[in-house]
Order: sequence, then C-alpha cells, then structure tokens
Amino acid sequence: MMPLEISPNGPEPIFHLDGVSSKDFEHLLWLYYNPVVTSYDAPIDTWRSILRLADRWEMENIKKLALGNILKATNLDHIARIMLCERDDLSRDQATDSYISICTREAPLTLEELKTLSMEAILILTSAREQIIALRGNAEDPERARDVVKAALNRI
Repeated sequence: MMPLEISPNGPEPIFHLDGVSSKDFEHLLWLYYNPVVTSYDAPIDTWRSILRLADRWEMENIKKLALGNILKATNLDHIARIMLCERDDLSRDQATDSYISICTREAPLTLEELKTLSMEAILILTSAREQIIALRGNAEDPERARDVVKAALNRI
C-alpha cells in the first residue's frame, strides 16, 4: 500500500488498497466508528463486506462478529449457511437445520450448489440424502431424517 497521489483538498496522501472497494472499507470503518458500540444492526451485505476484509486482513475477532451477524440473518439461504460454517470452521450445529432442509428436499443438489460447497459438505449431504431416500419406502418420518443428518454430520 503506497500513496498514489496527493489529495486535492490538502497535503494528505491518497492510499489505494488493491482489491478493496471503497464501500467495503466504509463498512469496516463503520464497525470501528459506530456511535452506538453495543448495537451493530446492519444489512447482511454490510456484514459480508466486513467479513471479506476481516478474513483478508486476519482480524479474527471482527471475523467472528461478522459471521455471527450473518448467521443470525433469517434470509440467508441454506447453501450459504452451510458454506460459511464449513469455510470458517464453525460448529456444524449452526447449520444443522440447513443440512436437514437440503437433505429432505425433493430436488437434488444443483451444479452451482456443488461448485460452492466443500467436498466434505457434499459428502455429508449426499450420504444423508441417500439414507433418507432409502427410508422413504418406509413411511417418511421427519424426526428420523433429522437423526440421519445429525449422524452424517458427526461421522465426517
């Protein structure tokens, strides 16, 4: 990070951060300069920006805060929730309902979903789905499906 030029409004140098948008950096600064330090209410896209930079710059506490707020979001789709938990070594318990939802839906994993997930997550999902499909011949039991998914999560 080197100063590129002198600011037109004064002698302060302008710095350029490669691969960092000004909006993402503004979101990170909001976290530090939030006037209400006990309230971090922000849209999920703001938290994703903060997570990107915290991950890039190894800001572990900020990363945990961002992940916690992203995972609290109700509009986070199941694949994204699983991916975040896998990518950031979070407890799979935080994504159990998402695993169950994917494993019990009728539609198989799409190519885009497969490209997004880790091999480990794919193995868990496909293993549990196969077992659930086999159970469908014997009157489907939602609680049994939950047990199958939890067993797959613990096995791998």
